[in-house]
Amino acid sequence: MIKAHAGQIAELINARNKLTVHYTADKIYAARSRYLYELSEAGHVIGSLEVKKVQWYQFEIDHLSVAKDVEGKSVAWKLLMRAEDQAQQSRGRLLQCTIREDNEDSVSFFKRNGFLKVAEFHYPDTGNNVGVWQKVISPRKSHARAGGPTIESPCGKRQKF
Repeated sequence: MIKAHAGQIAELINARNKLTVHYTADKIYAARSRYLYELSEAGHVIGSLEVKKVQWYQFEIDHLSVAKDVEGKSVAWKLLMRAEDQAQQSRGRLLQCTIREDNEDSVSFFKRNGFLKVAEFHYPDTGNNVGVWQKVISPRKSHARAGGPTIESPCGKRQKF
């Protein structure tokens, strides 16, 4: 990432999100390893997101933002796919994001891409209700019935699962 792109990402985040914190080029550049972005043919940032490791298995997407003039042109989807790939390559099992309750476009986008709303909280600094959305990116391994583990049930019977 070059410093000019960091400034464009900061401008995009500030313009497209209702945040309590103002982003700067310096802030973005300092965390540049966590940012994914797409460029126009002219070399300008048209979309970005931040991918943060929360736990060994959990990654969070912050501020998926796309320039207004390229909405609906798969920029957000490409960024999300890159974020999922990055999290999976780092052994991530769960991808999470938070979305303002009134942000219908983001809610619809993340739903279409397999995220489920698992919780909601009120953020008093903005007065918004915020949904917590998650997607399992590494499904659990299923055990075949014949070769699965044997577990003793509470009544003393041994059963194959």
